[in-house]
Amino acid sequence: MTAQTVKRLAADILGVGVTRIRLDKDNLAKVEEALTRTDVRNLLDEGTVYALPPRAGHRKKEKPRKGRGSRKGQKKARGEGGKSAWMVRVRSQRKYLVELLKGGELPKENKHAIYMKIKGGAFRGKAAMRAYLAENKMLKEKVI
Repeated sequence: MTAQTVKRLAADILGVGVTRIRLDKDNLAKVEEALTRTDVRNLLDEGTVYALPPRAGHRKKEKPRKGRGSRKGQKKARGEGGKSAWMVRVRSQRKYLVELLKGGELPKENKHAIYMKIKGGAFRGKAAMRAYLAENKMLKEKVI
């Protein structure tokens, strides 16, 4: 019997695929002498013909679902415009704070307090910040 036929019979006996069946290269003559299923069973018992262990199945890595239907919460809460908008607002307010300090319109004693208010999101924009400073009489006249 050919090696291919022995493999096919061994696969049928063990209940596995033909690709998992291996033959011992040293005993190929013995394998080809086999004539019946019983002979193939004996070769399996001896270890001349054996099956490889099953390979682990590969599972596609599941990606998070981001469609509109699976979203709960506002856009801002999901970071779709919330953080980036906040960064733009804070950066412009901090630049404005530096301009006021360099221009001499704001005393240095107030810098830290205003900076922390900006960080805390107390102002909606530069106009609100300016209004707060004017209301609390923190702004000085421009020094020329």
